[in-house]
Amino acid sequence: MTDRSSQSIAPVYRPPEPELRLVLHPSAPDPRLVALVRLIARRAARDWFRSQQQEQRRRSRP
Repeated sequence: MTDRSSQSIAPVYRPPEPELRLVLHPSAPDPRLVALVRLIARRAARDWFRSQQQEQRRRSRP
């Protein structure tokens, strides 16, 4: 007779392993953070440009 209850136990959850990355300099910024900041800056620049265009249209209408 085999004990099947021990075989049917679900695997234990293990948190993901920490991500390893090459750091050229200890004070260098995280490249993911740099990419996020660039994305946010581009979005802000587009919004600002769009608002300036709308303002110009309002001013040019009689």
